[in-house]
Amino acid sequence: MIASVNPLASAAGLRVLRAGGNALDAAVAAGAVLTVVEPWSGQLGGDAFLLIASAERKTVTAINGSGAAPLAATVDRYLAEGRIPESGWLAATVPGLVDAWRTALERHGTMSLGTLLEDAIHYAERGFPLTARQARNNREMAAVAAPFRETRAIFFPDGHPPPAGAVLRQPDLARTLRTLQAEGPSAFYRGGIADAIVAASDRAGGLFSQRDFAEHRTEILEPIGTTYRGWTVLEQPPVSQGLILLIALNILESAGVPSDPVDRVHFQVEAHKLALRERLSRVGDPRVSPTDLGPLLSKAHAASLAGRIDQRRALPLQPEPAGHPDTTYLCVVDEARNVVSYIHSLYAGNGVVAGDTGILLNNRMGCFSLEEGSPNRLAPGKRPIHTLNSWMLLRDGRPHIVGGTPGSFWQVQTNLQLVSNIADREMPPQAAVDAPRWRMGSQTSWTDASLELEGRFSEAIAESLRKRGHQVGLIGDWEAGGAAQVIELDGTMLVGAGDPRPGTSTVIGY
Repeated sequence: MIASVNPLASAAGLRVLRAGGNALDAAVAAGAVLTVVEPWSGQLGGDAFLLIASAERKTVTAINGSGAAPLAATVDRYLAEGRIPESGWLAATVPGLVDAWRTALERHGTMSLGTLLEDAIHYAERGFPLTARQARNNREMAAVAAPFRETRAIFFPDGHPPPAGAVLRQPDLARTLRTLQAEGPSAFYRGGIADAIVAASDRAGGLFSQRDFAEHRTEILEPIGTTYRGWTVLEQPPVSQGLILLIALNILESAGVPSDPVDRVHFQVEAHKLALRERLSRVGDPRVSPTDLGPLLSKAHAASLAGRIDQRRALPLQPEPAGHPDTTYLCVVDEARNVVSYIHSLYAGNGVVAGDTGILLNNRMGCFSLEEGSPNRLAPGKRPIHTLNSWMLLRDGRPHIVGGTPGSFWQVQTNLQLVSNIADREMPPQAAVDAPRWRMGSQTSWTDASLELEGRFSEAIAESLRKRGHQVGLIGDWEAGGAAQVIELDGTMLVGAGDPRPGTSTVIGY
């Protein structure tokens, strides 16, 4: 079974599974298609994180495919600008996605990357019709892309966002994918693709060098985890901020999750705030700013944090950037019960295409802090803390539920609600995904301290939360964002769930 936000990607993954490929092969094939058909949500210029559960080895491996700041990127360079820009060449870190594919396939795959790129190349060369959601994404990104000629030529060829049903072709990206197919991932970091990206960077005043690409390495790590209500919860280690989910779950376990909907939202929101503060004050790239995660993830620490929650009064909110949810998530389970939880992203939509490569770049530099003393302060060759995270729930040491969602900084908020729905309310996967959601911070503001509730919560619940000091607003019944995908391994049966919010989630199996 495979679950993703796009039917073409899910179909590509299913084709690989039926051809004898395993879960990792299918995830890479589907992920490659997503770089073509969901380009604003993740492309070759972005990063990827994977959790891979091997049925044979009885292990779970975390793949950290995130890139670092260019070696020429210094705090002083950006302080002179007054800020880290949201778009342009100075906003991009080294892309990690392609090397993440290489690393994961070498350890866990059974098919070559060249074979797994076939469907992606097809859709890049032949094109695909835009859905209503994809057409809307193009409209939303038009202003960001406007300063960049190469980007306008691909996505707005007649000067306007194309309507739903229009066929989007990406011949430059197709040529790049064919180069990867013929020469392998090394072309991206030490070959012609790297040369083209660096040359385009030089022309535009960017900071990339050949050394930045040649020295990039994907990390193979142990997942981090905790226990919650009889489940073992696994997450991505830093630089992913998946530890926010684990800390928040520990806090909820200590404080208790009430059945009353007002109390439940209040406790979840407060737990998330406290967990977020821990991340902001204590965690950075472990290669540069090492942190002992043991005390952070301990039950005793969670109990002390839970003691700060006032049942009748909201804690002050630490504003966090929301950003455009430029991310896409998928999960796969194969016949042997290997399991993959996969997420890739560009972050908040840079708008830059690297010369004639067709590659959209990320803007992950915006995840750094410029503040002195921050563990996440920018430094050359350092990786920023990452929004990307994915999770698994284990029972008796075996994966039982796998899931995740896009949504920038909302990811850990949504994942907290999903896991709580499953573990506390004993909801089946689709009910857990469908349930009304809250989110902190609005999509239109990077510092909005509001708490937004989907309209299905009701005005009465919103008013009760306002009385506790939350700045509450109601949004549409299905407008909290995210595109969660979940698969449950229930004995011999697989049960999948796709988020109805994006309108295109596709869960298919056999």
